[in-house]
Amino acid sequence: MAQALISTKSSSLYDRDFLLWTEETIAHLQTGNFKQLDINNLIEEIDSLGKAQKNALKGQIRALIEHIIKRCYVDMPLEYNGWERTIRNIRPEIEDLIETSPSLQNDYSKILDTVYQQCLKKLRPEYKTTKFPETWQFSRSLNDLLNLDFWEDIQNPL
Repeated sequence: MAQALISTKSSSLYDRDFLLWTEETIAHLQTGNFKQLDINNLIEEIDSLGKAQKNALKGQIRALIEHIIKRCYVDMPLEYNGWERTIRNIRPEIEDLIETSPSLQNDYSKILDTVYQQCLKKLRPEYKTTKFPETWQFSRSLNDLLNLDFWEDIQNPL
């Protein structure tokens, strides 16, 4: 027990009590007490916030593309309504992320091909008889991804 207390006392506030660290950091920033800031951990936390935003966008884009792919290529008409509902639910989530952080739009073109391949990797074992295109076959515009019903333009993709 004494060993645990000793190691806790020797570690930084950031390591001991994250909530208290954030509260103190905010107080230091609000009062202009910059010399008391834990700069290294503050940089790490701000960096992780940016990464979390990018990962959230990537996850939502992945879910959206997965359902668009299923709706366009998987011949299961009884599932169409559910896939379309999911697509309608995901789109505003992406719009909200972009409204909060408009610069996330810059990441979309960088992640589209990777996300599409991740979706194929997941969907091919689930739908073994479905022939999915090797590459994204539709508009690469984020605006189109968020607004178009791509399956309406497909003529017998199977």
